[in-house]
Amino acid sequence: MEPTLFEGDIVAWTPTKIEDIEIGDVIVFRSRLRWPDEKILVHRVSDIIINSRGELLLETKGDSNEFTDQAGPHAPEPYIRQDNLMGQVISIGQMPIKIPFVGILGIWINQGLEAVSQSTSAKESLSYVGIFAPLTISAVILVIFIFIIPEHAKTFKEKIRLYIFGRKPLNLKKTATSFLLAYIIFLTVIHAFAFDSQTAAVGINAASDKTAAIDFGRIRTETESSPKSLSLINPGTMPVKGIVFAEGEIAEYVSKKVFNLSRGEVTSEKLTAFASNITANGTYTGEIMVYSSPFWLLFPDSFVQNLLFLNAEITVYILDILSALILTGITLLILIGVNLISDNISTLSIDRSWSRYPITIIKSKHVKKIASLKVRIKKAVSNSMGWILNIEYTKSEGKETFFTDYGKPIIASLVLIPFLFIIKDAIAVMLICVILGGVMAYCISCKLRKKIVLTSLIIMTAVAIHVMIQSNFVIMEKKTDFMEILSLSVGSMGIYILILSLLLIPFAAISWATTRFIRNVKEQKNPLLSLEGNCDL
Repeated sequence: MEPTLFEGDIVAWTPTKIEDIEIGDVIVFRSRLRWPDEKILVHRVSDIIINSRGELLLETKGDSNEFTDQAGPHAPEPYIRQDNLMGQVISIGQMPIKIPFVGILGIWINQGLEAVSQSTSAKESLSYVGIFAPLTISAVILVIFIFIIPEHAKTFKEKIRLYIFGRKPLNLKKTATSFLLAYIIFLTVIHAFAFDSQTAAVGINAASDKTAAIDFGRIRTETESSPKSLSLINPGTMPVKGIVFAEGEIAEYVSKKVFNLSRGEVTSEKLTAFASNITANGTYTGEIMVYSSPFWLLFPDSFVQNLLFLNAEITVYILDILSALILTGITLLILIGVNLISDNISTLSIDRSWSRYPITIIKSKHVKKIASLKVRIKKAVSNSMGWILNIEYTKSEGKETFFTDYGKPIIASLVLIPFLFIIKDAIAVMLICVILGGVMAYCISCKLRKKIVLTSLIIMTAVAIHVMIQSNFVIMEKKTDFMEILSLSVGSMGIYILILSLLLIPFAAISWATTRFIRNVKEQKNPLLSLEGNCDL
């Protein structure tokens, strides 16, 4: 969809009937090509087709794509029907309203979690490693920040920080214990999820289980099977070291491997099965386990291989504990360095404080200028826009009745009724009607700013309610479960409440500016109008 939408942009959409979609609208729909998971696409409608049964079908296309989704060298997407149309992206005209690039972090996290959560068959016999390396590093940074964020301490976290960087000397024992425990917990918890496995089987003087992903076949005692390939891929952003071993009945018969993978590298490890002459005949099954970590690169392959042969399952925990010890040592060195540097800087600053006086005087002039500029900008914004936020809608002037207070803005807001059925774009209806409603309010003697804004508020609220009702009818027409209906309904209402809150001030300002322009033109023709006391436009 570039350049209209980029990766990471967030857009809002509301459920819509297919009859209300026009060519050029940006829609959200469920793809019929679900390999391996359901995909939701945001593309523009390039054509509307009516089939032989009178059904409306939508042809879609990404703005930067050469071909439509329904044609081209790629796997064709079926035409979009009402059952897989989710809704229409909220737009101004046909330009989607978006929050740019905010979703990039979410995309990265989802890609990592999806890669880990896929079944082995979905990965086409590829074992994914290193997915959680960014998460581990983020956790390490988080732990460090807990200790170094400067605050006036009263909470437990703040007391730890002051204890390390405060007037007391750095307590290495307590600090090392805290970091060591934190790193061990992070690394072990991560490895409880960050692994991959594939089923394996071998037959000792018997037939093997042919349904296993890695089948070593039938072998005799004191003989080794033919090598079987295990494909490995590192989709992470860092190189990793990993281990491969077997669990279950097959554990003691399968070879154990140590591997190293650079970023994005794909490789293959050869595994074999061997049975001694004391092995009982039969079929043995289990799983081939794959663990990895960028921190294990700190250890030589021979050391990891020796641990692996002693006890494969315990190797993961031993390597994580050793990694935590090394990370704790590095962290302590950083803390000590920061502590020493901060002390030296503080001492140096005190010793040379007299030399900063001329610089302070020079800087103070710039500070005063910046402060003065901020005050002027704030005052200008307040003078032009602040009145919208300070209006007292419930306060009545003089002997005004309910009709003069609220009746006229309500009457003026009725201008939106025909536009609700003529224009399908809700944002365009809001913009057009707040301008026309403001002019209408002015023409029926609503010459006060609060009544112009009140008219805009009534119009925008009415449009939002109208669209929410329409969206909820569309949601309820879809034969889905109650929770999905409820979530879509609440989401739809939330979207328009958010849009209402964001657009109220600028749209009300546009309405007020229009009526003020009309008033200025009339005053130029008749200067006596400026003496009216009931006009504050």
